[in-house]
Amino acid sequence: MKILELITFVKARVPGVYYPNAFPISTSTANECSVVKLTGGFPPSQWTGKKQPSFQILVRGKPAGTAEVEYRAYAIHSALTNINNVTIGGDSVVIIRALNSVPIFIGNDENGRPIYSMNFDCVIRP
Repeated sequence: MKILELITFVKARVPGVYYPNAFPISTSTANECSVVKLTGGFPPSQWTGKKQPSFQILVRGKPAGTAEVEYRAYAIHSALTNINNVTIGGDSVVIIRALNSVPIFIGNDENGRPIYSMNFDCVIRP
C-alpha cells in the first residue's frame, strides 16, 4: 500500500484536502485539511505473506473551529472503521480497524488550529 493510493481511497469516502505525511508549512494552505501517513504496523507473516500495515490520519480545522473539525474527524473515523473487502491501489484489504474508539483531540497547532488524530490498522491478503 502506497501513501497516495491510501489518500485516494480515503478521499473517495470523505472528500476534502489531504496531504501525505505532514501538514504543509505554507500559511497559504487551507486551514481545514487532513494528513495521512503510514505508521508501520506489524511484520509480514513469514508463513502466509499476510501484511498488517497501520496508518494515522490527522485532521486540522480553522482557528476556534473545534466543533467543525471534530465533526469531520468523526466522519472519517466512521467511514473507515471496520470496512472490509476493499481494494487500495493494488492491495486486497480484508479489513480496516480503528485503534481508537473515537478521534482524539491532540491540541492546537502554533496558529491555534485544532487537530484530531485517528489510528487504524488493516489486514492485506498476500
